Amino acid sequence: MRIIIAGAGELGRLLAFTLSTADHDVTIIDADGGMLEHINDNMDIKVVEGSCVSIRTLKDAGVKNADALLAVSGDEAANILSCQLAAKLGVRKTVCRVNSPDCFSESDGVTPDKLGIWKCVSPSEECVGKIRSVLRNRLLVEKIRFSNPDAVMEVFRVTPSSLLAGTRVKDIPTDSGLLNSVRFAAIVRQKQFLIPHGDTIFVPGDKVYIAGSNRDVNNFIAWISEESISVQASRIVIAGATATGKLLASALCTAGYDIRFVEKNQQKGEKLLDTLPPGVLVINGDPTDEEVLEEAGIRDCEGFVGAAQDDEDNILSCIMAKRLGAKKTVAVTSKPEYIRIVPTMDMIDCGFSTTLTAVNSILRMLESGTMRIDAFLQMFHARLTEFRVSNSSPLCGKELAACNLPSSTLLALAFRKDEIFAPSGNTVFQPGDTVVAVVTPDVERELEPLFPEK
Repeated sequence: MRIIIAGAGELGRLLAFTLSTADHDVTIIDADGGMLEHINDNMDIKVVEGSCVSIRTLKDAGVKNADALLAVSGDEAANILSCQLAAKLGVRKTVCRVNSPDCFSESDGVTPDKLGIWKCVSPSEECVGKIRSVLRNRLLVEKIRFSNPDAVMEVFRVTPSSLLAGTRVKDIPTDSGLLNSVRFAAIVRQKQFLIPHGDTIFVPGDKVYIAGSNRDVNNFIAWISEESISVQASRIVIAGATATGKLLASALCTAGYDIRFVEKNQQKGEKLLDTLPPGVLVINGDPTDEEVLEEAGIRDCEGFVGAAQDDEDNILSCIMAKRLGAKKTVAVTSKPEYIRIVPTMDMIDCGFSTTLTAVNSILRMLESGTMRIDAFLQMFHARLTEFRVSNSSPLCGKELAACNLPSSTLLALAFRKDEIFAPSGNTVFQPGDTVVAVVTPDVERELEPLFPEK
């Protein structure tokens, strides 16, 4: 695809790197010449200096031949106008980064499509969805969804009390009826990425990627846990009056959680009291200060979320909160360099990048041909990719064991109409099947010829 990216900030740069690595023709626009020079020195993509709301700049970037425009700058108004202009100039797929839904009003007829916007993405909303999914369960680290709405991959931590601790994969009792309906896709152990097999032994501290239907995965995680994992209506402490922090607080209040908010800027803290639901306790202070965290009730809280503007503050406050007794800590970051670092830190249970969640959402929007990228695994150069089986695929009509796939290929799930199943050696793929694989860029290039479009 020929793709123009408007905005060379953290989101724009990560998108440019990801899409160019996947062999797309990428051009990036920004008014900051110094930023573009840095990009030009480190990436093999075209850069155009200028305003993304300038028709001349858009034409210089090749807008008339572009398949998609991704307006992802930090200026919401500029993103909307850039999409409008690009749509008028013939771009069919325009993606607009927005910070809040207040830009649109369906009742007044002001909708994204009326403004030339094909799809919207909100990094904060995407991140809040991720955080909410892991806060509902002490064991969960991450939740990933696919094109099939009933399919899911969840990442959970093996605890010392878990039935899995010290157990080999092939020794898991089959009388539970659950093992045949889920697939262990990967294990992260001591910063190493492992592909599990029958003789793999689960050890406390492992982060296990498990895939299947929502019901089967939830039932399996409940079965392996001897402790109560439901945290509904528990206390959650949130630090940082950012868009992410405020959206999360509102959502959790609606769900019945007891919310305590820490904000070191007094003016922002006072505004919170006017915007958040009644009953939220707002504490003015630094979330990296032990006394402030104590005042927020950190020792009795189920979870602590560092969602401030400063990534380093979020990391440090999570470490402090964990040391003081928070059962689960979640750090929100935006700098791409933290994507692989934060999930490896022992005192931080979950690390989410607003930048990465937005990238993953946009990649899903841009699905084309027989491939669809679902998510980049945060700690490693691996990703979840869906491949569609066509009539001309070499895999079609053959047993999987006879297909000679690359040795490092891991097929996590398969979809056939409404059916979700874990592929095995005797699985025979049919036209229209969708296969989910955990792949590195090299393996993905090897698999592409096996999934032609027709």
